[in-house]
Amino acid sequence: MCPQRVLFSPITRLSGLLSAQVILDGGRVAEAYVSSPLFRGFESIMGDRAVTDAVYLTQRVCGICSLAHGATASYLLDELYDNEIPENAQYLRNIMYGADFLQNHIRHFYLFSLPDFVQMPDRPPFLRQNLLDARFDGATNERLAAHYGEAIRAAQKSHQILALFGGKAPHQHSFVHGGVSVAPTADKVAQAGALLQEIEAFIRTRLLPDTDLIARAYGDYFYIGRTPLRLLSFGLFRFGPKNERFLWKGGVLTEGGVTTEPQVRLIREEAAHSWFSPVDGALAPDPDKPGGYSFVKTVRYGGEPCEVGPLARMRINGFYDGGTSTMDRICARSLETALIAGLMREWLGRLVPGEPPIAQKKTPVKGQVTAVTDAMRGALLHSATVEAERVVRYDIITPTVWNFSPKDRSGRRGPVESALVGTEIPRPEWTFTMLGRIIRAYDPCLACGTHIIDLKKDASPSRLFEYPLQ
Repeated sequence: MCPQRVLFSPITRLSGLLSAQVILDGGRVAEAYVSSPLFRGFESIMGDRAVTDAVYLTQRVCGICSLAHGATASYLLDELYDNEIPENAQYLRNIMYGADFLQNHIRHFYLFSLPDFVQMPDRPPFLRQNLLDARFDGATNERLAAHYGEAIRAAQKSHQILALFGGKAPHQHSFVHGGVSVAPTADKVAQAGALLQEIEAFIRTRLLPDTDLIARAYGDYFYIGRTPLRLLSFGLFRFGPKNERFLWKGGVLTEGGVTTEPQVRLIREEAAHSWFSPVDGALAPDPDKPGGYSFVKTVRYGGEPCEVGPLARMRINGFYDGGTSTMDRICARSLETALIAGLMREWLGRLVPGEPPIAQKKTPVKGQVTAVTDAMRGALLHSATVEAERVVRYDIITPTVWNFSPKDRSGRRGPVESALVGTEIPRPEWTFTMLGRIIRAYDPCLACGTHIIDLKKDASPSRLFEYPLQ
């Protein structure tokens, strides 16, 4: 039989627009192309804005992990203004960041991933569910499906904790440069503790057992969607008056072991297969570019593609010793959820109720700064060149750019493409079920990965990230 080209579009139950085209040869995925047809322009929006606007504007990159962008922009501003972060603010910032992780991970497991494995009730929003490899009995399906609704309430409580200290969620307003602008009063701390207690109970009695149940029933997915061992993390949960210390270390994990913290100078972007073409020394959107197939750019570390996300963090820090498969990604995310809830409990206990813990300096001490941290889906970078406190240039590399990179100029695949290639499809009718499970395990967020719908075709030019900044 001749190789068959299959288009999977749109891929549902994720954030943003995503398509995948695979070449099937003898029931095996021989090649894959993952594509985001969504163009955005947040770096352009930042042009000539007050640099302090970055905390608020960059959060609009995403409606799910918005705090991650606000946090990274705050770290960037802390270094720009040489702020000293009060100890209470360090705990408060990480409590808020942890709460946003909890809502994201719980929603991903139940709202996006669970219907890949569980037969949901035949009513909206699950009508005509296309699950052709269901392995649970009726009672187990019913119990797991019931947890879907409970998960929405658990995620809501996570957002309530964030809103208590952040003013609102998503797109909080208090995690800003110099600290946190909301007072951690005793009643707020007590309310956050009560909400966290309910979330922890959900994680303990629902999320972890449900993850174990799916991992045992679909154990073959520990051998499906595997990628070469190249995992990268910038580190997570910054502490110290200068944000100088990560609680969870960063690194690059390969077959040779874990290296020290990733070096920004080794990060490069390219656009060999992205819908951008050079125009007057910059890049302009070019959706008709020959060989292009995505608005996501290609990012490499030391010339190599790297996978980022919960699996990278858990393995680099020694919390998880599994492989690099679809099911490993799901298990690592659930494990991380439980660990973060425990940390939040500890940090809440160390908070001292009182005035807003914030001390903002007024004069920048440098003109160029880059800030990195891990976000829910992996490594996140913000970089800015500033003159008279106005943005000259602002770059963002999101986790989705790492994982959903199109092929580079040498034809090497990005992590998701690597995970798809080699997959054996035992039955043709299982094709979309299997591809969907592999792809969703990465928690895709293409709204973050692509960089304004341009109805007038006058979008501003884009650039490739290159260090040192030009």
